[in-house]
Parts: sequence; structure tokens; C-alpha cells
Amino acid sequence: MPKRHSFFWKLLLPLVRIFLRIKFNYTFEFVKDAPEKFIVLANHTTDFDPLFVGSSFKNFMRFVGSEHIARWKVFPLLKFVFDPIMRYKGMTASSTVMEMIRTVRGGTSVCMFAEGVRSWDGLPSPILPATGKVIKSAKCALITYRISGGYFASPMWSAGSGTRKGRVYGRPVNIYSAEQLAKMSVAEINEIINSDLYEDAYEVQKANPVKYKGKNLAEKMETMMFICPECGEMDTLSSAGDAVSCSKCGLSFTYDEYGKLHGCKFDTVRDLALWQKGEIAGHAESVTYTSPLGTLIKVEKHEETPLGSGVVTMTAEKLTCGGHEFNVADIMDLAMHGRHALVFSTNDGYFELIVENGGNALKYQLLFNALKNAPVAAE
Repeated sequence: MPKRHSFFWKLLLPLVRIFLRIKFNYTFEFVKDAPEKFIVLANHTTDFDPLFVGSSFKNFMRFVGSEHIARWKVFPLLKFVFDPIMRYKGMTASSTVMEMIRTVRGGTSVCMFAEGVRSWDGLPSPILPATGKVIKSAKCALITYRISGGYFASPMWSAGSGTRKGRVYGRPVNIYSAEQLAKMSVAEINEIINSDLYEDAYEVQKANPVKYKGKNLAEKMETMMFICPECGEMDTLSSAGDAVSCSKCGLSFTYDEYGKLHGCKFDTVRDLALWQKGEIAGHAESVTYTSPLGTLIKVEKHEETPLGSGVVTMTAEKLTCGGHEFNVADIMDLAMHGRHALVFSTNDGYFELIVENGGNALKYQLLFNALKNAPVAAE
């Protein structure tokens, strides 16, 4: 490990802690008696999570991050200072796993956000079963770390400036030695990971309510909700300030500082989102989802090649944009980064589809998930 990484870590860490305290009222527990080398697995709640987790550790570690950051103009600086490990969302992560294991065996610890994506509704996303295999293969210690309050402080669906000040708290949950992990099966390791990292943000809020103060609390909720819970129409919801309304039936509901909904038949974003997932699953085989404008690019070695722009359409069989068509069955995986970018891989390469003009991109992710999880009919 270059000495500069440790230098910058120790230089910036006190400033990061001050920043997080001011912006989020963030408090944390230090990791005491940390093993010599380890992998940290944490839940994923905000874009600031690497700072939240890093605050608890005195020594430098590498973070696993989404490939798209390697295309940022500031990435050369990030690489020089922190040297993140890149992971291509929407495709197999074998190269990422090998780099993680190589790094840990070389004496530098690694942190990965096990869910891979931030929560849209306050519930954790599924942790891939292969995670336990990665931990077992690394033959090092495991530290599980949980962040609480992040979902309400910066909801995934909120506007870019939509951070709210309430309370965010980070702590190590458990430390498992390499010897302990060696005695466990992959299934047992997955069980402890899921148990340690699981958090229903609304259940935590219910047990100990905290105000999360900010402006325009409901702004951009339509990036998550695209089916009206009253009339069932699609793409008719819009937000302004603390309210969401439907242009079709006139429904209007608000989102308050505790994350509760008023004027809607659902009390929480969690329950509203779960209802929407059920609606999607119920018509996944017959529905057509569209957006007026999308931009399709191909990504190779962190370089972007524009392929075209146009109407986005997705059915159970096809995903199309800009004159290009993909068979859904040929898409190995589909994921998101940010609120508007879909990434997916096929045998022809790795692609990014950006849903423009503030359209809802999540519906394509949810439709893909519903199709992937649909029961296979017996022959």
C-alpha cells in the first residue's frame, strides 16, 4: 500500500468527522481491537456512507464503489488519494472479488456495502448469496457495520440537495475472526451478515421517533413512485415542497419530518413502495413501460460510446431505446446508480441507459426484478 493513502486518511479523517457532525448530527462508535486485516460489510443508506463507516476506523481501507465513479472527471484524484475498487453493477463481479481478496491478503483492509444499492423505501435490499463465499475465500476477519438514520437523512428518491438533519448513527455490530469464519459454512456466514446488517428504517423510527428537518421534504418522490395509489394510473404523480399529487384523480398527500405520509391510504413510504411492487408483479408479463426520452451508451474500460437517444420502452420481452433493442432474457443483470441511470450487461457488452428529463427509471429496475423472480411454469 502506498504511504500516501495512510497519510491522506489520517489528514482528512478529523475534518470528515466534523463535517458529518455538522451536516447530519452524526455520531459513531470506534472499532476497538480491530484485527490486523479484515473486510468490513456495511448496510447502504446514503452517498455519504463511506465517510460514515470510515469515521470509526483509524487506519486506511479501500472501498468498493460503483464503476460509474471511474468516469467522473475527479476520479484521478480519488484514485490517487483513496484507490477505490471498482465494481460493475449489472454484471458478474469476479474481477472485483479477486481485487478485494488480493488487497486483504496484501495487508490492506476493504469495505464493501453488501446490498450494493441504497434503499429507496427504508427496507434493506437483498444481499447476494455469493457474499458469504467471498468472505470465506478471503480467509480474514469480518467486521459487520450498521448505519442507522441514514435513510431519513437522505432518502434515495429525494432531490440532490435533499439532505435533512436529524440523527445518524454508525457502529460495528460484530467482529468475526478468520478462525471463527473458517468453521462456518457459506450459508452460516450469509446468515450472520443478513442478521447483522438488517434494518427496517421505519421500525427503528417507530421505536424512537426523530425529526429530520429540511426543505421540500417530498420533492422528487415521483422518481420512486410511478403508480398512483388512488386511481392506479402510471406516471401521473408529481411533487412540490412537502406534497405529492396525481394529475389524473387529484390525490394529494404530504411527507412530514418523521417520514410519515398524510392524506394517503398508506402511512409510510415503505408500505406505499411495497404496494407498488405488488402491483408490478401482478402485471409484469403483460405491461408496457415507457419514458419519452432516454440516452443509451456503451461502457468499455470506463470509456463511454453514445449509441442513441429516443423513447424508452420495456415489456416482458424487450428493452428498447434509440433504435437499439435488447431481449430481456439476454440481460444478465440490471441495476441502477443514482436516480436515473440503469446499467446492464449482455453478451454484447456493458450498457448504461439514462432516463432523461426527470423520468422514472426505477420502474424498469422493478419490472426486471419482477420478471426475474417470477415463478417458472412447469412444462
